[in-house]
Amino acid sequence: MSETKHQRVAKKQLGQFMTPAALAESIVQRVDFTPAVRVLEPSFGNGSFILPLIEAFMPLYDGPIQTRLDMILNNNIFGIEIDEVMYKACLERIQGRWGYIPQKHNLVHDDFFRHKFTSLVGFAKSWQFLPFLFGKPESFDVIIGNPPFGGTIDLSLQVDLDKEYGLRNGQKIKKETYSFFIVRCLEQLNSGGRLLFICSDTFMTIPTMRGLRNFLMEECTVHICRLNDFSEETKYPMLLLDLVKSGRSDILYIDSGQISRDAMELTGNFSWRITDETAKYFAGPKLGDYVICSSGMTVGKNEFFVRDIVNNNIIEPYNFEFFDDAIRLERELEKAQYHKLSPKIMAYVRQQELSGKTRRNVRVVANVEPAQIGLPHPDYCYYNKATSAIVYAKPAYAIYWKDKGDAVLTFKKNGNWYLHGVGGQPYFGRSGLSWQLISSRLNVRFLPEGYILDSGAPCAFLRPNVEEDELYFILGWACTELCTHLLKTVINHTKNIQSKDFERLPYPFWVRSENKKNAIRITRALVAEAMSGVVVERSHSSIYCLEKFYSYQTVEATFKQVVLQKQLALWP
Repeated sequence: MSETKHQRVAKKQLGQFMTPAALAESIVQRVDFTPAVRVLEPSFGNGSFILPLIEAFMPLYDGPIQTRLDMILNNNIFGIEIDEVMYKACLERIQGRWGYIPQKHNLVHDDFFRHKFTSLVGFAKSWQFLPFLFGKPESFDVIIGNPPFGGTIDLSLQVDLDKEYGLRNGQKIKKETYSFFIVRCLEQLNSGGRLLFICSDTFMTIPTMRGLRNFLMEECTVHICRLNDFSEETKYPMLLLDLVKSGRSDILYIDSGQISRDAMELTGNFSWRITDETAKYFAGPKLGDYVICSSGMTVGKNEFFVRDIVNNNIIEPYNFEFFDDAIRLERELEKAQYHKLSPKIMAYVRQQELSGKTRRNVRVVANVEPAQIGLPHPDYCYYNKATSAIVYAKPAYAIYWKDKGDAVLTFKKNGNWYLHGVGGQPYFGRSGLSWQLISSRLNVRFLPEGYILDSGAPCAFLRPNVEEDELYFILGWACTELCTHLLKTVINHTKNIQSKDFERLPYPFWVRSENKKNAIRITRALVAEAMSGVVVERSHSSIYCLEKFYSYQTVEATFKQVVLQKQLALWP
């Protein structure tokens, strides 16, 4: 997790999005409580859930308010809150509502990931000494709440938590506050118990949450209820995750419908948003059978190396000088992930420092006067940054790449740990397809040879022994509304479009051979037209033709297809 994420304002740092009182009350009302039920709220904030939980238990006890609160807050309701201000606000709300708060209760000011769920137990039998001495893990019948979304896990805990919660059933659990919250809470839940959590609906499809989705269906019966209106604090669509810990389930219940496990497994990312209608597209090969996708690299300081192209010229404000940089342990720790190195590496670096060892580095020196350089030039390559253009976009950026990028790669090697890798390097210079990483739709374009790849514009390249025509067939498919629809509803409905998302798209196996040949012909002509200087919009008549070719057809030619054939006669 980046350093920047640990420097945000406290609210974002803690992932706080407070639950509206009416929503919290409605969720609590979904549960049937008895005096024997133990409930955990693991991040209770100012008490949005705690107060309606107390209200729910009140009728289950007799006697004065004080007596009933003593029983409820010592026997039934358990809660944890990391924010001291919010913690005190919750206690004040209880005091204000009932005029009393027990001296002893189970509402704790602590970090959920640090809190030890143990309690002392008595002697039910004379041989039960071990639990009495050491305590046993707390378990709960109901866990309810709104776990932190997008919050920051304490740097000192990240490695240990990743070891403890980062893998289930052989699949990765994303290192994210709410995913680790869910895993830990589920494992504190009694068999047959129920967990109700408000979550972002990004949870439904994003590839990094595949392991968590799989884990939940291995452990629970899962119900999803979309929340149409959460609060003004966030624009993220939210949902209610309602789990019963009942063992493996092959059906996901979502609103009034359901999805089978078999359908989810067709998608490659175990998507919870596939439907019977969209499942048919995923029943055959995927684009990943024909192309291999890759992200590009992060330069670290684009302003040092990347230039805008204006009229086939760039302005170069810098010169680059190589030098021997003294190795220092302090600097290596600053650059390391979590600012930590193993004892073995620290000893090695310390020895290098003491012996005066150096490392080759590069410095950026401002030119007295910026130089104007015409392109093409042997010291520069075109740089593939993201654009919303489709079919093709003329080069808009160049990167300093003298001696195969020596200055850029040296700069990266001497930067922070996350810069050292060079994403997509084996594919630098190859022709393929490219698209925007962050976009509400799929904007795919042809990528000619010679480009260096940027992380903001992932790319796809033909696998060995795949014919060149397939690149144009896939490009034509990617320009259709149907392709974007499948991507943005089933595979990943967020604005991210990762390399693996593209590989998981269906290959249009349903297209008849004649239509395939026509689609390839039209797409090739579109690319040629765009490379000649024409800007291709989605309203282009050829895109309309492509939409028809890639539609899922199970019948012979219709009147619309006859019209389409007449339109094709206009093409060479």
